[in-house]
Amino acid sequence: MNDRFENNVEIELPQFEWFLPRPPKPVLSITISKEKTIIFNKSLCENIPQKIKIGVNSDGTRLGLIGFPEAGYRIPKNGIVRDEYLVHCIEERGVRLPVRYSVEKIDELWLATLIPSTPAPTAPRATPKKPRTNGLKAMLPKKK
Repeated sequence: MNDRFENNVEIELPQFEWFLPRPPKPVLSITISKEKTIIFNKSLCENIPQKIKIGVNSDGTRLGLIGFPEAGYRIPKNGIVRDEYLVHCIEERGVRLPVRYSVEKIDELWLATLIPSTPAPTAPRATPKKPRTNGLKAMLPKKK
């Protein structure tokens, strides 16, 4: 299979190694909001059992999810579970809300690992070299 270009250069297409983009890996995550809700993303809802029990490690950086059909948390289609007590227990372990966990499956356990939040820069902003002067007269109280 050959192609000919305008400048008479003959190119053999089989000499190329062709690539296609890889399909994206499904991102499995849990978000705990400031409103005390636990949000399982759509991909995770499709993969975990309908009823689960949730475990929290001592510092709150990991959550464990295991199928528990008898009396576990029922995961609705929208993926939102409200349990103020569980969220409170996670906060007591030093986790500041809102927070996000990345989830992976290890045998029968779904392990959620805390994704560290990016801290706000602590260095103060540089003050401008030339302070603002326009409009300051209008802000000053009028003299009588």
